[in-house]
Amino acid sequence: MNEAGQFIPLDWWKVIFNPSFPYRLVHMVLAAYLTTAFVVGAVGAWHLLKNTAPRRSRTMFSMAMWMATIVAPIQIMAGDFHGLNTLEHQPVKVMAMEGHFDSHPDGAPLILFGIPNTAEKRIDYAIEIPKFSSLILKHDLNAPLAGLDTIPDNLEPPVAVVFWSFRVMVGIGFAMLGIGLWSLWCRVRGTLDSSDWLHRAAVLMGPAGFVAVLAGWITTEVGRQPYTIYGQLLTANSISPVAAPAVAASLIAFIIVYFLVFGAGTFYILRLMKRLPRDPMPDLDDGPIRTSGIMPGPATGHTHGSAHHGH
Repeated sequence: MNEAGQFIPLDWWKVIFNPSFPYRLVHMVLAAYLTTAFVVGAVGAWHLLKNTAPRRSRTMFSMAMWMATIVAPIQIMAGDFHGLNTLEHQPVKVMAMEGHFDSHPDGAPLILFGIPNTAEKRIDYAIEIPKFSSLILKHDLNAPLAGLDTIPDNLEPPVAVVFWSFRVMVGIGFAMLGIGLWSLWCRVRGTLDSSDWLHRAAVLMGPAGFVAVLAGWITTEVGRQPYTIYGQLLTANSISPVAAPAVAASLIAFIIVYFLVFGAGTFYILRLMKRLPRDPMPDLDDGPIRTSGIMPGPATGHTHGSAHHGH
């Protein structure tokens, strides 16, 4: 901190390559691959349902489902490692993710669903598995886990937002795993190209990767509140001395530009998805390949017995 009370990085490399860097990098790259795979898979499944360009659609769908089958379980494992790293360096975020308002000295439950009640400091209508959170986070059913009751109220993140965004991300991750295993089962049975229900599910899962990525970043950024620099600088103390009209003008400009750019990009991508898939190779479904042009047919006469000998 300098004389003006500002935080100044002494080493940018340590800022960039902080303890969470490798975990977030792997988690985000895998998320990008899965997001792309499910978009490609949805387009391939859509064309299979419509029976358009079946050979190319089969290729698209098959490659996307291989990606889902292989990468989804790896992503779940990477997410688990990321969670353990977060527990070490940002434990309050994990408390909000897990919905642990109270400390659990003899093993914490895994709360699957519920409604966070921040006023009463509890999860209403909780559906939970006893001690399973301690097993996941500490690999010990009876390991103690601290709760938000050990944190001052003004230093807690918005629990409801983090609680739900985390479950949206994890839920979609397991749905992707389910689609991957379903496709593997169909592949083994030889029905990957003909399973309409799998194709419909893949179409519905097309935008799921984008939702999961957004939910993950909401979990990350909202979960570290109220800090800009974790444990050092509060977000409330990071506000620049800029007049409200200037902030409003820049915000409106951002909104307009983003709507134009993302609107045009989304329109273009949807147009691409609607078009038939193409590749540089001719489509075998359209007929045989003629590599040397149209060859003349056999003579109609019986010259030299060619008709009888198959010349």
